[in-house]
Amino acid sequence: MNEPFLLSNLIELQELDNEIFKLISQKSDGETVQKLKSLEMEFKKLHKDKENIEQNLQLYFDAKDHIEKNLLDFEKSLTDLNEENKEELNNINKINQSLDELKPGLIDLSKSLQTEWKNIDENIGKYENEKKLMLTSFPKEIIDLYDDLKSKGVEVIAAFKRENQCGCCGVELTSNEMYEITNSNFQQCPYCMGVVI
Repeated sequence: MNEPFLLSNLIELQELDNEIFKLISQKSDGETVQKLKSLEMEFKKLHKDKENIEQNLQLYFDAKDHIEKNLLDFEKSLTDLNEENKEELNNINKINQSLDELKPGLIDLSKSLQTEWKNIDENIGKYENEKKLMLTSFPKEIIDLYDDLKSKGVEVIAAFKRENQCGCCGVELTSNEMYEITNSNFQQCPYCMGVVI
């Protein structure tokens, strides 16, 4: 059996939504995601540098293939060719070494990120279930009010008042304004439209 609806339940609903939003944000902008993006960018850059060098060495590779087919000149010509292109070949070797060093980190971060995302998804599911259960006790007009305020970008939808201050926006309210809020249908602040409990 559902518990009776209270306006203060809006605060709990808002807190659940805030937690869901934080988790969704963490999923796309978390520290592990940023590290993975950085490593992926470095990996792609090195890979691109390697491709550029290999393209510049196309004549080298063509000549190398030709020399390898000609066994009589192979040893001397290949030595000369390698010497002529020594710097570029060393660069390729260095980049290959860097790529090999980056791969384990990329793999580990990807696995770690999958675990993080799985945990986040589980928490989102938990909060979504709590939210659905809570909404069963809400009257339709309150759900519509909540959705309307969220769609309008109201940051704090419901909060307890602090003496004569609106708990949502912090504006000092006159006694007349407090009276009007208390006696209004949804107890909304005239300044921010948040529900004052």
